[in-house]
Amino acid sequence: MSVLKNVLWLLAALGFASTASAGQEGAGWRAVSGKALQALFADQDLGDGVHYADQFHRDGLLTGMNMGKPARGTWKVTGKYLCYTWSRRGSEEECYEVRLRGHEVRMFRDGYEAFSGTLTPIQSLPSKE
Repeated sequence: MSVLKNVLWLLAALGFASTASAGQEGAGWRAVSGKALQALFADQDLGDGVHYADQFHRDGLLTGMNMGKPARGTWKVTGKYLCYTWSRRGSEEECYEVRLRGHEVRMFRDGYEAFSGTLTPIQSLPSKE
């Protein structure tokens, strides 16, 4: 019986710890939508420094590298969602709610965090004059 009591105590402690960390994790994050979301992503690079780097061009063009492969598509803002579609065959539109803290971005789909990254201005190439 004492083993069962210890297991129940441990499960309760883990539940409290995850609730506490979830509360702390939300501190400072704010949802972004509409025109503010459009302005936030225009001419910005969103990447995690390892797996992907996507450039959201002001004209709606989306370019990038995903797992070492070049990618291309389009992006737009629809209400509270940032939506994009990759040009590859069979690609469907993906829409995400965006939360921001400083330059850090968290992308949510169906209420769950799908991925995160950091926004930085797109680095322009030097002119060849």
